[in-house]
Amino acid sequence: MNRHRLDFAIVGAGMVGMAQAALLAVRHPNMRLALLEASPETTVQQSDSYEPRVVALTQASRELLEEVGAWEDISAQRACPYVEMRVWDADGTGSVRFNSRDVQLPNLGHIVENNIIVAALRARLEALSNVELVNSFRLESWWRDCGLWHLQPRGEQSDDGVEGLREQAEIVQTRLLIGADGARSKVRDLLRIRCQETDYHQTALVCVARCEKSHRHTAWQRFMQSGPLAFLPMAGLGDDNHCAVVWSADDSLARELLMLDDQAFALNLEKAIESRLGKVESVSERFSFPLRARHAERYHGPGAVLVGDAAHSIHPLAGQGVNLGFQDVRVLTDEIDRALSRGLEPAHTSVLARYERRRRGDNASTLKAMSAFKSLFGAGDLHWRWLRNTGLSMVDASPMLKKRIILRAMAV
Repeated sequence: MNRHRLDFAIVGAGMVGMAQAALLAVRHPNMRLALLEASPETTVQQSDSYEPRVVALTQASRELLEEVGAWEDISAQRACPYVEMRVWDADGTGSVRFNSRDVQLPNLGHIVENNIIVAALRARLEALSNVELVNSFRLESWWRDCGLWHLQPRGEQSDDGVEGLREQAEIVQTRLLIGADGARSKVRDLLRIRCQETDYHQTALVCVARCEKSHRHTAWQRFMQSGPLAFLPMAGLGDDNHCAVVWSADDSLARELLMLDDQAFALNLEKAIESRLGKVESVSERFSFPLRARHAERYHGPGAVLVGDAAHSIHPLAGQGVNLGFQDVRVLTDEIDRALSRGLEPAHTSVLARYERRRRGDNASTLKAMSAFKSLFGAGDLHWRWLRNTGLSMVDASPMLKKRIILRAMAV
């Protein structure tokens, strides 16, 4: 049985896990890392059609991807900058327009397809000699001894359903275990960390829509009582008429929308966005997922720490989920750097506690803000409608307030 002694083992090869592995590897080229992924190895292929699952990357997230060397590849593929964001209330006249000119910057962020980010990060990791990507690594058992985590993978299942030892099974030993394995984190369960959960009773529908008019590099968001609808600009395949659609609808409405054929769904989309982009000419395959907010009661345990959705997941209303995860990555890496410069172990309790203090408050405030927005815009009585519309109009009339909101969002 092979035994791998590592400095860092990251569980979960999504965008946040890959970014965490890449940043640690770039900053500490003499240390050994492994990225452990439960799914079998898959080849991420670039497509001549848009992927509907996208990320609205902030400037801070772009800077992180630049540091690890992935942004050049991403921007060479498809990354659509957006210069303006228009938000309005379906029940009234309140609206606000944010523009990059308000903060003297070339754009407010970039809309990038998930698979493009994953492909760029994977390519970067493959180029780093101190990182190993291990697929089909499903944990069978784990224990901590002499300051190290010992991770043993599950046996492989044969055709007759009997599990046996993997031909080259490894016990992975690591100084620090980093859980980046998503909202249903096994690392979080291993640490026996409880998670506060809020069910929004909404479902997010995502697809790509081709519209009659150009999106004008603008993100469009309409707040309805049944949930927000966003049209996010996409570019790179010859026109500016495609948008990634994220429709967060009450569960009952979402079920009805999923049952519609493409033509009927396109008509509903066009009506819901008030034809701001003309006719919705076509839609891609639709995907859906339930909306829940989760927040771990703590971010670390003995020799292990959580990042990204393993620690927190939020409503996609403002598109901040992955951006928050990338900020976890940067702050955790900064704290590890600080610890190593002082001769401390990266898994020292004081190191992980500092990381939690720096990130928990920011993540908690964003979670509360998203829940408050959901409640505010879901309220249908006259008092709340007046408050919403007045608030939007006041923000739109205040250049200073708009600037503060933009800069706060871009720093996430």
